[in-house]
Amino acid sequence: MKSYLDLVPQYEKVHRKQSKMSRICIILAVFLVAVMFGLADMYLQGITQKVMQENGDWHYQITSIDTKTSDLIAARPEVEVSGWHSTISADAGYSISGQPIAISGLDEDVFGEIYLASLAEGKYPNAANEIAVSSVLKESNDLDLGSVIDLTCPDGSTVSFSIVGFFDNPEKARLIVGSEQSVILAQEGFTTFISASNSPASEKYIIQLSQHCDMSSTIEKIKSQYSLSDGQIEANMNLLNIEGQLAGKTGVNQIYSIALILSIIVMLTCILMISSTLNSNVTQRTEFFGMLRCLGATKKQIMNFVRLEGLYWCKTAIPAGVALSIVVVWVTSAAMRKISPQWFAYMPTWGISWISIAVSVLLGLLTVLLAARTPAKKAAKSSPLEAVSGNAQQTTMFRKAANTSFFKIETAMGVHHAKSNKKNYILMTGAFAICIVLFLTFSTLVNFMQNAFMPSEWTPELSIVSETNTCSIDSVLLENIKQNENVKRAYGRMFAYDVPVNIDGSNHKANVISYEANQFKWSADYLTAGSISVVEQEENQVLVVNTENTDVRVGDVITLSINGKEQAVTVAGILSDSPLAREEGTETIFCSEKTFVALTGQTGYTIIDVQFQNGASIEDVKDIENIFTDGGVVFTEQLSQVQQQRNLYSAFAVLVYGFLSIIVAITIFHIMNTINMGVIAKTKQYGTMRAIGMSNQQLIKMIVAEAMTYAVSGIILGCIIGLPMHWVVFASLITNFWGTAWSIPIFPLALIVGIVLFTSFLAVRSPAKRLHDMAIVDTIKSQQ
Repeated sequence: MKSYLDLVPQYEKVHRKQSKMSRICIILAVFLVAVMFGLADMYLQGITQKVMQENGDWHYQITSIDTKTSDLIAARPEVEVSGWHSTISADAGYSISGQPIAISGLDEDVFGEIYLASLAEGKYPNAANEIAVSSVLKESNDLDLGSVIDLTCPDGSTVSFSIVGFFDNPEKARLIVGSEQSVILAQEGFTTFISASNSPASEKYIIQLSQHCDMSSTIEKIKSQYSLSDGQIEANMNLLNIEGQLAGKTGVNQIYSIALILSIIVMLTCILMISSTLNSNVTQRTEFFGMLRCLGATKKQIMNFVRLEGLYWCKTAIPAGVALSIVVVWVTSAAMRKISPQWFAYMPTWGISWISIAVSVLLGLLTVLLAARTPAKKAAKSSPLEAVSGNAQQTTMFRKAANTSFFKIETAMGVHHAKSNKKNYILMTGAFAICIVLFLTFSTLVNFMQNAFMPSEWTPELSIVSETNTCSIDSVLLENIKQNENVKRAYGRMFAYDVPVNIDGSNHKANVISYEANQFKWSADYLTAGSISVVEQEENQVLVVNTENTDVRVGDVITLSINGKEQAVTVAGILSDSPLAREEGTETIFCSEKTFVALTGQTGYTIIDVQFQNGASIEDVKDIENIFTDGGVVFTEQLSQVQQQRNLYSAFAVLVYGFLSIIVAITIFHIMNTINMGVIAKTKQYGTMRAIGMSNQQLIKMIVAEAMTYAVSGIILGCIIGLPMHWVVFASLITNFWGTAWSIPIFPLALIVGIVLFTSFLAVRSPAKRLHDMAIVDTIKSQQ
C-alpha cells in the first residue's frame, strides 16, 4: 500500500452494504438528469426530423443569381449540400395525356439529401431525355419503366422523354413540385427543356449549411461578398429555430434551459440526500478515521479519503444510472409515439443521447464532490484520542436537558436528540423540505397540462346546427343519435335570441338558452351564488350570467317578453361566466328544457352537440350525419382535432405523472434511508440507554419522536418555501395565459405531507426491530 487512499477499494469490498444507499442516491441523480436531457434531446431530434420531412433539410434559398455565383457559394467550406431547384407550376399549361402537370428540375443530391425523398422504382434521371413520374400519373396512364411519354407544351408542341423512375410519396411531390401530378427532370435536362421551349420557370439555389458553423454569420458574409439583397434570400425559419441558429430564445435553447433548471433542482435534492447519507456514514466511522490519524494520516488525507470514496462509488453508480436512463428514454419515446403519433411520430426508436450522457456524468460527479465536502470536513476532525478512548460517538456538548414539560421523557429525548446537532438538524430538515418544494413546484405542470392540452369537458366532436338558427331540429333526432353505440354523449340546446327582458326596472335584450343535465353539471364551476339544482328541477327558475350591465341577485324576478306575452321567472343562480355568453350588451339566461318549452312553446333544438367513444373514426361521424336526411342543418366536425389534443395530453401526462412519481419515490427512499442511517449511527448510544433502564417500547418511541421532529420541521420549511414557489410557477405558466387565479394546492400539499409523515413513521420499524433483537452488550460494543 503506497497511500492511505489505497484503503478505499479494500474498505469498499468489506463494507459494501454500508455504501449501498449512497450508490443508490448517485444512481438516482444520474438517472433523473439523463432522463430529462435524454427526452429533451429525443424530442428535439424528432421535431427536427418532422420539420425536415415537411419543409426539407435546407437552411437558405437564394434567387436571381448566376451559375458563377452559385459555384462560388458551393465551394465555401460551411456549405454541406447545395444545388439548383427549378419548377414550373401545373397552371403553366403543360400536360401529359391531357392531364395538367407540374415540372421540377433538380440534382439528385438536392432530391435525396435536402428534400429527403426517394424513388419507389427505377433510378434518378441523369440524361436530358430521362424523366421520373409520380405514381398518380403512372396509374392514370398505365406507365412502366422504359416507357416513352410525350410532354405537351402550352404552344401544342411535344417533347418525348424516357421514364426511368417513379416516386409515390404525394407529400414529397407537393413539397418539391407543388402538385401530386408531377414529373422530375435532372437539372441539366430541365435547363435544356426550358431553353428549347422558351418556358418561364421559378429558379432558386438551395443551400444546406454545416451544423458546426454560425449560420446567421455565414449567410451575412455570403450576402456581403456577392452583393445579395434581403429579398433574394429566404430562410427555413422553423429548422433554424429548432437547431438553435437564431438569435434570442430559440426552441432548442428553451427546451435545454428547462431541462437544465430541472436538473439543478434534482442535483440540489441529491446533494442533500448524498450528503446526509455520507454524514451518517462518517458518524459511524469516527473511530476508524481517528485510527487513521493515529497511524499518521493528515486531515487533508482524511478529507481526500472521503472524497475518493464518493468517486469510487461513481465507478459503478454512474454507468448504472446512465444505462437505466437509456432504457426509460426508449420506453417513454415508444409510448409517446404510440399515444400521439401526430406530434411524436419522428422521435427516434433506439436513440442514444450523447449530450444527456455527458451532462448526467458531469453533474453526477459534481453532485458527489459537493455532497462530500461537509462529511469530509467532519471526518477530518476525528482525533486520535477518540479512537484510543472509544468515546467517539458523542462529541456534542449538551447545555440544556430535554424539555419534559409537555412530553414524556422518551418523546422529549427524541426531539432533543434531533435538535442537538444543529448542522445535522438543518441538513436533515432541508433534505425533507426540498422534496416537498420539488413536488409542489412540479405539481403545477398538472394544471398547465390540463389547461394547455386537455379539451374542455363540454367540447363537442360534432356539432349539428340549425341552418336558420331556430328550434327546427326535431327532438326525436337527438334520441336517434343517442342510440348509436359509438356515441358517448349527445345533448341539445334550444335558443331564443334577442328576447326583451326587464331586470330591476330597466330593459335589456337577452339570449334564453336551455340546458340539460350534463350542461347544468358543467356550469357548476361558474356558479357564484344560488343553486343549479333548483333551476334543473323546478319550472320558471333560471340562471343568469353576471355582467356589468345589470345587478342581478338570487331571488330577483325578471320579466321576459316572448311571442308578445310577458312571463315572469325567478333568478335561482348567478354564473360568473359561460362559454355561450359572447355577445356584448346581451344578457345570457339559462333554464331547463321544460321551462324553455313553457316559455316559448318550442320543442325542437337549435344545436345538438355529440361526443364519441374513444377510438371513434370519421365513419362514425358520417353515420350520425346520415341521420339528418331532410337537411336543414350545418355540420361542424372536429373529431380528429379533439383526438389529437387528447393524445397530446396523454403523452404529456406520461411525462408529468412519471416525473412526479419519481419525486415521490425519491422522497420515500430518502426518508427511509436517512432515518435508517441515523439510527445505525447512534446504535451505541441507544445501547447505553437500554443498559441504564430504558425499555424497548420507550426506545422505539424516542426514535419515532426523533424522526417526526425531522419530518415536521421539514414540512414546515417545505411549505414556507414551496407554496411561494408554487405561486410563482403557477402565475407564470397558468394565470398569465388563462387567467386562472392561484389557490393553495390542497390535494398536492396533503398528498406529499401525508407521504412524508407516513414514510417517516414506517421507516422507524426496521431499525427499531433490529435494535430490539440485538443484545444490550452487542449494541454498546457496536462498531462500524
